[in-house]
Amino acid sequence: MPLYAGVCETNITPPLGVWMSGYAFRPSGCVAVHDELHARAAVFDDGHDAVAIVGMDLIGLDLDLVERVRGEAAALTGMAPEAILLNASHTHGGPSVRAYHSMGARDAAYTDVMVRKLVGIIKQAWDNLQPASLAYGRAPVQIGVNRRQTRNTGGNTVLGRNYAGPVAPYVDVLVLADPAGHPFALLFSHACHGTTLTGENLRITADFAGYACETVRRETDGAVVPLFLQGCCGNINPLKRSSFSAAIQNGRTLGAAAVTAMRAATPLYDDPIAHAVDEVMLPLLPPPPVVECEERMRRWEAEAKAARERGDVGHAMHAEGMRDYAEYERDIAARDETDLRHPFTLQCLEVGGARFLAMPAETVVQYALDFDRQTDGPVFPMGYTNGILNYLPTAADHAIGGYEVTDAYRYYGLLMFAPESERIVREAAYRLLGVGEPDLTPYSL
Repeated sequence: MPLYAGVCETNITPPLGVWMSGYAFRPSGCVAVHDELHARAAVFDDGHDAVAIVGMDLIGLDLDLVERVRGEAAALTGMAPEAILLNASHTHGGPSVRAYHSMGARDAAYTDVMVRKLVGIIKQAWDNLQPASLAYGRAPVQIGVNRRQTRNTGGNTVLGRNYAGPVAPYVDVLVLADPAGHPFALLFSHACHGTTLTGENLRITADFAGYACETVRRETDGAVVPLFLQGCCGNINPLKRSSFSAAIQNGRTLGAAAVTAMRAATPLYDDPIAHAVDEVMLPLLPPPPVVECEERMRRWEAEAKAARERGDVGHAMHAEGMRDYAEYERDIAARDETDLRHPFTLQCLEVGGARFLAMPAETVVQYALDFDRQTDGPVFPMGYTNGILNYLPTAADHAIGGYEVTDAYRYYGLLMFAPESERIVREAAYRLLGVGEPDLTPYSL
C-alpha cells in the first residue's frame, strides 16, 4: 500500500533566566545561549493508520505536557493520541520542562509556547505529507561508556567508567526518500546521556545531539532534515566530557556515522503503519519508616535554612527538594500500604517494518541490547519518551546499588521501581514486538 510521510522542525530555545535541568546545585537560571534547541516531527500515513515521531532537544517532558501535546495534535490531525511519540534527547543543557525535585521550577510562559510549537510541527508535518519510501541502516559508532563502575571503588558502585560494561555501539537510522529516491529526512538513534557538558555549564545547549544533527545537514547539503532519537542510555555517559569542543566532537562522530548508515541503508517494503500501547503496573520499593523520614525532613530543612542564610541558592533548592521528597515518603509510610505500584506505559509504533519501542524511563542499555537480539527486523528501543517516571535498572543492578538505584529516584519524586519490574517490562515489550517465546533469563552484569 502507498506510504506518505512529512516532516517539520522548529526552534524551541528558551529565554535567558529560565532554570536549566539535569544537574542539581546550579546557582541561577541560564545566562546565555551557546547553541539553539530544536524539535523535529515526522508523520507517517498509509491511508489506514497514521503515527507521529517527535524528537526534542529537552531533558524530558512532564506527563501533563505529554497529554497536552498529544491531545491538541490529535484534535488537529485526527491521529490517535497514543499514536504520537515524544522522545527527548535528554540534554542536561536545556530548560526545566520535567519538574525534578531540587532543579528549578518550570517556566509557565515558556512551556506554553513550547507546547504550541510541538503541536504546530506535528500539524505541519501532517500537512506536508508526500509519497515516500523508507530504508533502514545501521553503522558502528560509540561515543559513550558504561558509567556504573565497581572495580577499584572499595566494593561500591559509582558514577565512573566501566570499560567492560555493556554499551550499544551503533547508530540505527530510518531514511525517508521522495519518489525520485532523494532522501529528505533521517531519523537516527543512539544511546548516550546528553551530559557532555557538566553542572557548571549555565549556557543553553543541545549537547552532542545538536551537533550530530548539524553534521547530517552539512553532509547532505541541507537536503535532509535530521531527527535524533535518544536510546536506552540510563547507564551510558559520553566518554569525552566537560567542554563544548568535546560536545562538538561527539556530535560530529555520531552524525558522520548516521550518514554512513543512511548511504548503505536497505529499502523497507509494504509493511503497514500501526501503533499499540501496553500499560503495566510496576512494583515499588517501600519507603523508610516514618521516624526515619521525619529525621531526614529535619536534616534537610536545617541544610536548606543554612544555605539560604549564606545566599547559596543552588544548595538551598537541592535541600528543599530533598526535604519535600522525604515528606512524600513519610506520607506513604504513614499509610502503611503493602502493595505499592505505579503505572508504566510502553508504546510501539510500526513504520514500514521498523518498530519504535518507547519507554517513559531512564532505561539502562541492557534492555535495548536484548530487544535487538530477540526481535526480527529493525527495532529502535528508546527511553525518555512520553515523559520520564524514574530510572529503570535491571534486577542485577539492584544487587550492586549505585546512583541509578539508590539515589536518582528522589529527584523524580517517585519511589524506586523494585527489581521485579525488569521481568514485567520485558514481558510487555515482547508482547508489543510480537516475540512469541522470548528468553526471559534475568540479565547479568
